[in-house]
Amino acid sequence: MNSTFTGINIASRGLYASQAGLSVTTDNVSNANTDGYSRQTVTQTAVTPAAVYSSNAVLGNGVEVTAIDQERDAFLDQRYWKENSRLGEWETKTNTLTEIEELMNNTTNSTGFSTIFDDFYSALETLTTNPSDSATRSEVQEYGAAICQYLNETSSRLTEIQADLNASVKTTVDEINSYAEQIADLNQRINSVLATGGNANTLKDQCALLVDSLTELTACDVTVTDDSLTIQIGGSTLVDGERCNRLTVVADSSNSDYYAVQWEATGSAATITGGALKAELDLRDGDGTDAGYKGINYYTDQLDTFAQTFAKAFNEGVLADTSVTTYESAGHADGYTADGATGVRFFTYDDIASDELAADIAASGLDAAYANVTAANISLSAEVAADVDNIAASSSADETENSGVASSLIDMLEDAAMFSKGTPGDFYNAIISTLATDSSAAERRSESYSSIVDQLSDRRASVSGVDTNEETAYMTQYQAAYEASAQMVSVWSDVLAVTINMTNND
Repeated sequence: MNSTFTGINIASRGLYASQAGLSVTTDNVSNANTDGYSRQTVTQTAVTPAAVYSSNAVLGNGVEVTAIDQERDAFLDQRYWKENSRLGEWETKTNTLTEIEELMNNTTNSTGFSTIFDDFYSALETLTTNPSDSATRSEVQEYGAAICQYLNETSSRLTEIQADLNASVKTTVDEINSYAEQIADLNQRINSVLATGGNANTLKDQCALLVDSLTELTACDVTVTDDSLTIQIGGSTLVDGERCNRLTVVADSSNSDYYAVQWEATGSAATITGGALKAELDLRDGDGTDAGYKGINYYTDQLDTFAQTFAKAFNEGVLADTSVTTYESAGHADGYTADGATGVRFFTYDDIASDELAADIAASGLDAAYANVTAANISLSAEVAADVDNIAASSSADETENSGVASSLIDMLEDAAMFSKGTPGDFYNAIISTLATDSSAAERRSESYSSIVDQLSDRRASVSGVDTNEETAYMTQYQAAYEASAQMVSVWSDVLAVTINMTNND
């Protein structure tokens, strides 16, 4: 037999359920603009009915709230996290390659390579018409030094960008560790709350928001359970429940003491497959070998090749492509200065004298000697830098108006065999073309992944986001149910009061 107070108990349960619904709806509306907040809903079920004494009928016992659930789609979360890592990688690559492109592709600038090289070529042409003129020789010296300065500064700036990327690697690893520690701490707090029967939805939202930020930095495999997250990077565990395994960076002596990323506990190398951290490592270390990524090292190597090839060809008359020769004379070292001296090199490195380079050639060979020349250190020889009369324009001694070598040098600058990829201009333009292609490809991929991430974000918002209009409708619904339940409590109170009075009268 059901209790005398069944009706008021049922009505009271309705009040509590409606009140819970109103509270959750109010919380949703309050957090409509909170980053990472997931809309919550009330799950309620009918209480097990009770049988009526001496009857086959059953009476319901009202409603009870069984859970306050988050509205999240685990599949969308996983997809978002994977695509977010790809976006983080290609956004970083796009930004850095754009910076490098702006540095190197300044052909229209008055201080750009094309302008400087054209000025040097024009000065040599003028020298052929008046080889004994000091002012003309000074122009050749000035623009030759400008080529060296351009290569020096460009190489130095690339090195600075590389150093900045190396510093960013450490910063990114520190951020990854910070996120991992916060997630592990939240896992512990979620466990504690759930163990006491509490609601951990807000903590779970905070955890997911941290994973959003983490996946921008590195590719992760995330496993979500009711009480915690497990996160792996490259097959190794970063977060396992309340435990966090930190990454660290160490100076790598085999790579210019740049940072290598390792696991702090084991010292083993960390496998980074995505995110901003992978981009920073690719950009810092990529040399393009074996179809690898073309980063700073690749473009630095290309500039070094230009400096070495150009200096060797101009000084010695040695072409990169020796199968074709379209000029008759040798390089600057075989010409004669205004004082009748020969064997003077126009370009050296680190401002050394031509005699030092000649001694190095004699001792170790032509290629080994010029291997010391880089874009960072190419310079005029000490002799040419000190005195313009040491520029060798003549092909014969004691002929000050002879410009045979100057003419030969001009022919060589126009010779497609000077570099394996053509003239000096052709070779440098090939570097710029490769850079432009890589930069455009990175930008396209960044835009593509940005679009995918935006779409996934919108889809997640459609599931987890708060629609204030929808919540207002729920609020009206719960309010009406609350008022109805309150009315039922009032009715049952009257019924019980009458019943009690009747009993007292008896």
